Amino acid sequence: YAERHRGDYRATWWIRAQTEPTMRADLVALGVRLNWVAADDKEEPALAAVMERLAHEGEGCLLIYDNAIDAGALKPYLPRGGAAGVLVTSNAPAWRGVAAPIEIKLWAEEIGADYLIARTGRTAEREASLALSEALGGLPLAHEQAAAYCERLDLSLTEYAKRFAAAPAKFLDDTRDAPAEYHDGLTVAKTFALAIDEAAKLHPAAEPLIVHAALLAPEPIPLFLFSEAREKFGEPLASALAGDGLDEAVAALRAFALIDRELIPDERDPSITTNCIRLHRLVRQVAVPRRESKAREEMQRRLIDALAATYPADIWKNPASWARARRFDGPALGAVAGDAALPDGAEEHAAYLLNGLASFRQAALVAYSEARPLFIRALAIRQKVLGPDHPDTALSLNNLASLLSAQGDLAEARTLYERALLTYEKAFGAEHPELAISLNNLALLLQTQGDLTAARPLAERALAICEKHLGPEHPNTAHSLNALAVLLEDLGDFGGSRPLKERALSIREKVLGPDHPDTAVSINNLARLLQTQGDLSGARPLFARALAINEKVLGPEHPQTATSLSNLAGLLRDSGYADDAEPLFHRAIGIGEKALGRDHSLTQRYASHYAHLLLDAGRAIEALNLAQAALANHDASSGPNHPWTKDSARVTADALAALGHSEEAAALRVKYRIADKAE
Repeated sequence: YAERHRGDYRATWWIRAQTEPTMRADLVALGVRLNWVAADDKEEPALAAVMERLAHEGEGCLLIYDNAIDAGALKPYLPRGGAAGVLVTSNAPAWRGVAAPIEIKLWAEEIGADYLIARTGRTAEREASLALSEALGGLPLAHEQAAAYCERLDLSLTEYAKRFAAAPAKFLDDTRDAPAEYHDGLTVAKTFALAIDEAAKLHPAAEPLIVHAALLAPEPIPLFLFSEAREKFGEPLASALAGDGLDEAVAALRAFALIDRELIPDERDPSITTNCIRLHRLVRQVAVPRRESKAREEMQRRLIDALAATYPADIWKNPASWARARRFDGPALGAVAGDAALPDGAEEHAAYLLNGLASFRQAALVAYSEARPLFIRALAIRQKVLGPDHPDTALSLNNLASLLSAQGDLAEARTLYERALLTYEKAFGAEHPELAISLNNLALLLQTQGDLTAARPLAERALAICEKHLGPEHPNTAHSLNALAVLLEDLGDFGGSRPLKERALSIREKVLGPDHPDTAVSINNLARLLQTQGDLSGARPLFARALAINEKVLGPEHPQTATSLSNLAGLLRDSGYADDAEPLFHRAIGIGEKALGRDHSLTQRYASHYAHLLLDAGRAIEALNLAQAALANHDASSGPNHPWTKDSARVTADALAALGHSEEAAALRVKYRIADKAE
C-alpha cells in the first residue's frame, strides 16, 4: 500500500511499534524530519509536540506502525483527530477496538511459484516451484531464503526441495540466506522461536502447549484434547491449563500469529461445532526441536494417553460419537498409524486408538481398505504386549474378523472368530457377556456360509447368556434376539422368528431410540418377514422408515442405506410399482459398487434383486447377465445351500427359461434344489 500510494502522501513514515522506546524514538524522528522539533530537544516534550502537530497538521502523512504487539500498547501513540493516515501491521488478532483489521493471507502456491521463478530466473522449473511453494506453506520469508540459497549455490528448486524435506530446521535457520532488511537478518526459524519465547512470557502454558501441538499431525487439533485430558500432560502443564488457562495460553500464541483458532462445524451436522487450533507447518518444524529426543518421546507418550482418554469408546454403538471421531481423526491417526516405533509405555493406549480409528472407518466411512491395516497393527501390538490369551487380544481378533467378513473373506474371518471365542472362554468362562458377542458373530458367519444347523446352537447360547447376565432389555440382548430371529427365518420358522424380531425392535426403540441404526435394522428385519409372509402393505411403511433412518444417520452412501433401498425396491416391485422400484435398485447397486466393490456379495445381492424386476419387465437378457454374476459370487462365498445363492439361482433359471433355454434352466434347478417358477 505504501509503495502504491507513495505519491498520495507528503510523508510516509515507518514506526517500529514492537516496543515503546522504538515508537517514541521514531515519532520524534518524524517531527525532526518535518521541522516540528529540533534534533536536540528532549524526548518527552518533543514527543508531545509531535503528537499535537499530528492531530492538527497530520493531513498528507501516512504513519505505518510496524509489528505492533497489541492495541493497548499502541493507543497512546496514535494521532488523535484523524488527520493522518494510519496503518498498523501486527501478528495479534484483537484490533477491532482500534481499527478495522484486514487479514494478510499466506501466499497461494501460484504466487509463491511466481516469486521463486522471478527471484531465481528458473523459468523451466514451474512444477518444481509449485511443489516447493506448497512445502514452504506460503510464507514469503521462507520463499526468499529458499531463492537466496538456490542463487548462492546455483542449485535447482527441485534439489532445494529435497534438501529442505530432509532437514527443514537447518534450512529455516540458515542465516547466510536471510534478507538483511528483515529485522536485521532474522531467519524463519529465529522469527518463530522469538515469537514462541514472547508468548511464553504472557502465559506459562503457551510454550509447552505449542510443542505438544507441533508433535501431532498438521491437522486442526480439537481443544478438548487439552481440556478434558489435561491431567495426562503432567505438571506443571496440567495446572497451567486449568480454569481459563487453556484459553489464555491459546490467546498468547495467537498474539504472535503462532496458531489459528477456528470453530469447525461437523461435516454431517453443521449444528455441531468444535473449537480447534491449527499450526502452520513451518511453526511445527521450529517448535518440535525445542525438546531433546528423550523429552519429545515422553511428550508423544502423553499425547497418545490423552488421545486415548478422550477418543469415543462407542463407535460401533453410537453414531452420535462420529462427530467427535471426525475431529480426532487426523491427530490420532498421525500419532499411532504407520510403522514408526511407539514411545515406551504407550502401546496399550495406541492399540486402543488404532482399534477406534479402524472401527470408525468401517462403521462410519465404509473405508474397509483403510481400516484393515489399523486393525492388524492393533492386533499385533496386543499380541506382543498383552499376549495371545488376553481379552483385549480377543477383541482385536473379533474386530479384524468382522472387517474380513464384511469384505467377503469368510474363511479367514471364521478362523479369527473361532480364536476369539476360545480366548474369551479361557479368560472369562462359559457365560460371560463378552462371550455372547463372539458367539453371535460366529453364528452370523456360519449363517452367511449357509451352515444354518451349526449356527443355531451358537445363537441360542448367546441369547441365553445375555438374558441371564444382562437382562431382558439390554441392547446386547436385543442384538442376540435379532440374530436368532433372522436365523430362524432362514430356517423357515416364521412363527418362531416374528416374536423375537418384535421383542428386539421394542427393546431398541426404548433403549437406543427410534432413530438409531440398530433400530432401523430391526424395523427392516420385521418388514422383510412380513413381506415373506405376503403382508406387503404392512411391510412397506417399515421399509420406508428404515430407509429414512439410515439416510439421516448413516448417510446416503452407506451400505446399510443401500440395503434399505434394495429392500424397499423389492417390495415395490412385488407390489406392481416397477417404475418406482428401478431407480432405487440403481442407487443401491451404485452405493454397493462404490463402498464395497462390484464383486462384494451384498452388491451382487442388490443386483440379483434387480434382476427379478428386469425379468418381470421382459428384459430377460439383462436379467440373465446380472443373475449369473450374482449366482457365481454367492455360490463361491456362501455355498450352494445359502438363501442368497438359491435366490440368485432361481432368477437365473427363470431368465434362462424365458430365453428358451429350458434344459439349462432345469439343470440349474436340480443343482440348487429350487422349485420351478410355475410351482
